[in-house]
Amino acid sequence: MLFSYDTEILPEVRMIGQIKYPGQWVHFSRVIDEYIMYLIKEGDMYIEEKGIQYHLKPGDLFILEPNKPHFGYKAASCNYYYVHFQNISFIPLADDKERFAMNELADKRITSLASYNLDSGNVTDSITYIPKLFSIQNQEFRTILKESIDIYNHREEHYKRASSTLLHLFLLQVAHANLIQHNANQISTHIKKSAVVVEKILKYLNNNYYEKVSSSLIEKTFEVNFDYINRVFSDITGNTIFHYLNILRINHAKELIATTNLTFSEIGYLVGIDDRYYFTKQFKKYVGMTPTEYYKSVNTSNKKEE
Repeated sequence: MLFSYDTEILPEVRMIGQIKYPGQWVHFSRVIDEYIMYLIKEGDMYIEEKGIQYHLKPGDLFILEPNKPHFGYKAASCNYYYVHFQNISFIPLADDKERFAMNELADKRITSLASYNLDSGNVTDSITYIPKLFSIQNQEFRTILKESIDIYNHREEHYKRASSTLLHLFLLQVAHANLIQHNANQISTHIKKSAVVVEKILKYLNNNYYEKVSSSLIEKTFEVNFDYINRVFSDITGNTIFHYLNILRINHAKELIATTNLTFSEIGYLVGIDDRYYFTKQFKKYVGMTPTEYYKSVNTSNKKEE
């Protein structure tokens, strides 16, 4: 089961903390008008909600829904984190919508990877999806939640806002980890495997756009046929590999022109285009003006030589 979550609306933490029951303990029966999230640190928790019994183990994250009766059905020792929170955008998703939701989230991931990070605004809408039950193995997740608890307990100014912000970050990471796991589980065909390679290529280009990149390097690094993966890359992102690479380079060049006093030759070198004249040609092709014209459009106080 998934919850739809509008990431522009922070969760409102009402209560957060950690409880440790070293002896045998049965979760009490109750109905409450807010969401409750558990993250099991040690031991076990046996809890039933809406007629479904859950056995929670170390690393398990579980979210109880508002106004749904829940109670323990078996005694066990348990050490766990808990969060009581409210959020008007946190909505249970119908089971028949889950597949569409995860495919939508996978598309958003590709869109984000293929976007220019210095553009203003967000490249996708604000909706993500949080699993009701998820196993967390990453210790960093627990660290974020523990920090949220510490802030809450210190009771300093804006402590609930700060605690809620960290819970928001925690939920975003849970959504991301769930998507990665979902994508891994879906890899069963050659096309889907190729989509994973495309994602790896996107990450590589985003981090290494300033280096020499060739078709043979792509083939060797990712063990693929370049022509084939280039077609898949274009189908997924809307750009060929080298068109996307050039967009990255020129966008970073625009940033350097607007914010530094480097020469155009130096800027071309830093973004992976050594030849000054080829840099000017490519810049005009993608921006519609020469580097000099672009510089004048964003900064009229100084001039650079082309």
